[in-house]
Amino acid sequence: MTSPTTHDIPVDLSPRQNEILHIIRDQGFATLEALADIFDVSTQTIRRDVIDLSKQGFLQRFHGGAGLPNSMVRLGHEQKNRLSPEAKQRIGECAARMIPNGASVFLDVGTTVEALARALGKHRNLRLVTNSLLCASIASAQSHQEIHVIGGLIYGSDGSLVSNDAPAAIRRFAFDYCVIGCSGFDKNGTPLDHDRQKVAIKNAAIRSSRHSILIADQSKFQAHPFMRIAETTDFSDFVTDMIPPPHINDAFEQAGVCITVV
Repeated sequence: MTSPTTHDIPVDLSPRQNEILHIIRDQGFATLEALADIFDVSTQTIRRDVIDLSKQGFLQRFHGGAGLPNSMVRLGHEQKNRLSPEAKQRIGECAARMIPNGASVFLDVGTTVEALARALGKHRNLRLVTNSLLCASIASAQSHQEIHVIGGLIYGSDGSLVSNDAPAAIRRFAFDYCVIGCSGFDKNGTPLDHDRQKVAIKNAAIRSSRHSILIADQSKFQAHPFMRIAETTDFSDFVTDMIPPPHINDAFEQAGVCITVV
């Protein structure tokens, strides 16, 4: 059976099954526990949905979770890389200029953070910590003093690593800066993301940093994931490629966050 494309979400599935597919195709993978938390149902209920979706070829079952079919494993990340690459490059370069040589920095996962990692190539003596295999790979080709990778299971097609121990491991560091991505915003302007484990890692990095930089392109302004990353007041800077809608712009301005549009 030919696997459906990322835009071919079937309308004859239940609303929850359709949303499960959207989450899987956005993230590449999700645990049964995370999906159960999102929909406030039992893991047994989610497991039945996953089995049904797997039989129809829309996703692939794994131990404890579900992911993209084999033919689509890299598709999600590659598609994201093709979305607004020039804007992400500008955002990454701008945020990189906020980070001085010799700083300790946490790098989040995501294509916009990867653009920043590339922009750090001319920096010297940075001490980097990340849970992104791709950011670590980019940084390893540069002249940085230290690169620490927070271990865990590879989670989805974006090369992110997650584990229950990761937040505690991150809290042992004291960062000068952390660079955080998001997948959307709520009606109050608060940055959001989809997955509980990734959100826990982002939050731990923010709590362990003197300066927190949020980076997001305009495509995130109209997206509404399920989980809050942190409050607007937890960030010092927000770098984006377009003036945000009023509900986002006002929230960050009232929080005293410096908004930079590139």
